[in-house]
Amino acid sequence: MRNILILLAVFLCLSLIDSCTETIIEVVDGKEFYEGDQLAVVGYLSNMGVVVNVQKTQSALNADTKYSIVNNVKVKLLTSDDNILAVELEQLDDYNYVSPEGFIPEKDRAYKIEVSAPDLEPVFSEQQTVMSGKLISSVTLEIQEWNFHVEDTTVYTLFGKPRSVYCSYFIENTDNTILNNHSRFLFGWNNKLYEFKGKDDFQQCKLPCFFFNLEMGVNNFIDIPEIVSGKKYFYDQVETNDTIIYNGVAWPVIDRIDEIVIQSMVFSPDFINFFESVNEYLELRSDPFSIMAEQIPSNMSNDVGYWGNVFIDEKIVSLPDSPNETITIHF
Repeated sequence: MRNILILLAVFLCLSLIDSCTETIIEVVDGKEFYEGDQLAVVGYLSNMGVVVNVQKTQSALNADTKYSIVNNVKVKLLTSDDNILAVELEQLDDYNYVSPEGFIPEKDRAYKIEVSAPDLEPVFSEQQTVMSGKLISSVTLEIQEWNFHVEDTTVYTLFGKPRSVYCSYFIENTDNTILNNHSRFLFGWNNKLYEFKGKDDFQQCKLPCFFFNLEMGVNNFIDIPEIVSGKKYFYDQVETNDTIIYNGVAWPVIDRIDEIVIQSMVFSPDFINFFESVNEYLELRSDPFSIMAEQIPSNMSNDVGYWGNVFIDEKIVSLPDSPNETITIHF
């Protein structure tokens, strides 16, 4: 009886091995799961401008990372009620297209996009209406003059001590209408906008002030706060292109930035749902123990990508001259 059981076990093992072998050697044809190149479009309408990212779908068997670039793209912003061209977007880089300077979408107006490129099927979006949202109610500046320990204090003699600035903004949200928030702080000097990259390092901002890098993604608040806030800590001295000779040494002329441009960005619930679905899909498809990933939502005509909505509130605050001060500005 024992010998019979052993032979039966061996037979079952051989049967399983044989069936696994048949599965392994089965050939998978890429055409079965990839229907060909399509336009992949993700963009948003905001109260300040329009941003659209255009790429091309590609087979999972294609390892060329630049294969997704699409040339000779046309992106049109259309009014939804009559399909009249509102504006044609300008190319910013290999992937991104933005509305031209001076164009502001009309408040409460519905818009959609049309994207086309040679040898690819054009795509259309459903409509989005320019959002309204809650405004920044107050901004607080905590300014403190700093004394760095350096051997050569020439810079202090010429230009004064650097100041640290802690800037915070606040939005009342007791009715829980703001479900997400992204902060951006830009800095004005000499009629140009700059980004703060670190101590003594301001780099001129060459992107439109309404441009948000969609690859960063946005998440909903886990616990919705009654007061939504954002903050930025920075030093206020910026190097100019001028120099000054002091004791035979050329020093770059240092100035103080003039103002802070504070932006609060809120994404529409459907756009947030798209981002969260993308994140969930990427996590599930890489987990061998998970259930099958669900299809990512889309409001584009080819079911690839999304046309979303963003509200941007912007406040501009001038910096005072005082070396040490805490001020709160109400709007």
